[in-house]
Amino acid sequence: MFLRKTGWQAMAVATIAALLLSACTQTGSGTGSPTPGASSTGPKVLRMARQAEPFSPFVPWQIDDNPALFISVQVYDTLLRTTKDGTNVEAGLATKWTPSADGLTWTFTLRDGLKFSDGSAMTSSDVKASLDMARGGEKSAWKDSYVAIKDVTATDPKTVTITLKQPYAPLLSVLAMFSGGILPADMAKATDTKDYDNSLAWKTKGTGAYYSEGWKKGDPIILKRNPNYWKGTPALDEVRIEYIPDDNTRVLKLQGGETDVVDFVPFSQIAALNTQQGVKAQTFAIQQTEFIILNTSKPPLNDVKVRQALNYATDKDAIIKNVHFGQATVMNSPIPQGTYYDKSLPGYPYDMEKAKALMAQSSGAAGFKIDMQVRSGNTNFANIAVIVKEAWAKLGVTVDIQTLDTAVVRTNYRAGDYMTTPAAWTNDMNDPTEIVNYAMRGGASPFAYWTRYNNPDLNSKIDKADLEQDATKRQADYSEIQKIYLDAAPLVFIAYLGASAGWRSNIEGFYIDGLSYYRFEDVKINK
Repeated sequence: MFLRKTGWQAMAVATIAALLLSACTQTGSGTGSPTPGASSTGPKVLRMARQAEPFSPFVPWQIDDNPALFISVQVYDTLLRTTKDGTNVEAGLATKWTPSADGLTWTFTLRDGLKFSDGSAMTSSDVKASLDMARGGEKSAWKDSYVAIKDVTATDPKTVTITLKQPYAPLLSVLAMFSGGILPADMAKATDTKDYDNSLAWKTKGTGAYYSEGWKKGDPIILKRNPNYWKGTPALDEVRIEYIPDDNTRVLKLQGGETDVVDFVPFSQIAALNTQQGVKAQTFAIQQTEFIILNTSKPPLNDVKVRQALNYATDKDAIIKNVHFGQATVMNSPIPQGTYYDKSLPGYPYDMEKAKALMAQSSGAAGFKIDMQVRSGNTNFANIAVIVKEAWAKLGVTVDIQTLDTAVVRTNYRAGDYMTTPAAWTNDMNDPTEIVNYAMRGGASPFAYWTRYNNPDLNSKIDKADLEQDATKRQADYSEIQKIYLDAAPLVFIAYLGASAGWRSNIEGFYIDGLSYYRFEDVKINK
């Protein structure tokens, strides 16, 4: 569906055009000479500017925000890893994994000579302690993903045995997920104690390529090279990550040579950046969705007809054209375009008349006012808010756009103190069990991605799909789950996105993989 510049669309496009023109003008002015990330003889320090700082502690199984996740994968490693394209698993800390004939017992063999960043040996006891916390720790945000595990045993120093309650198809994908990062046994156990100080988690001791000696919120994070890294010593001595919420400011710093890598480059600026000497920019294909979270516990958003009306009233093609510059596709299913994604689902095509009819039948027929909390500095979310504000007004819905610090928005939606907020989800594993458990299962934290939506029948179907072994039957199960959640509309489903980044041309080896992870272990700074 192509954009027709009439009515609310013309108003929205005009507003966005002004915003984007301003952004492009600012970007085009940054022509300063590059400052190298390190001298030819000094330490190799990579400087990165990211949009948001971590919210969660650096404890893999307690993480529920991407900024903390991206630190975790630099400092902690897992038994297995997901391949760069995000579709399979490969060796990590374990080099061999073998199932029993009945599929209930898996034996993992660890690499020789594994060490933590302080030089102490890593053994199967550390694996057991960490996985026990991930699957059963009181503070674990990911225990549902490990529900099929009955026991983890340190059989000998190099062998880990995992016993299942019943055969579990996603097991290897789960073990490759960041939440299964391995800590020393004593540290892993300490993270779950009642009086544990989360600030201790900023000081890491893992088997990843880097480690952190500590961090204070508001300061840059300094990651230092792990001399005991199992893949060999990384080329970089340090990675210095600062947090700059404003997209344009990050891009200007990149152009001026004040930083080496930036994330979340506005799609409007990628083409222009690639015409400038010394700078590169790219959109990487990842399994990411973009949507608006609806707090289904707040009237009238507790009415499914209201939620469906908002979906039909949102012109996804207009957003893709004017916000994402065509670098996205319309979201037709609640899950990304990966394993068991159902491309046959209809989604919510733009249909204002249908939206009005649904709203007229709903508890919101008389009109209502809602807030939309937008993360400060996020250009895409700000522009989406402008479009939906104009669109939803046609339904009698007044949207109060509130631009707030990212940490405030997160605190609010976790507490249920919001009505709507734009957000995005990226798969962290090559199996849908993660997203359906985190974003669709209700009744307990994280409350179906903080929507407060809870459907016990859907929860049961999720359990069944997680445990099904036959691939054809799993596809049928997950197709049904997608349809139920889509019809319930706890989100306004918008688009499938890529991940954008920019970097100085002397940076070699930077990439974002299919699950949006980037790792600094292979990155180099050339002269």
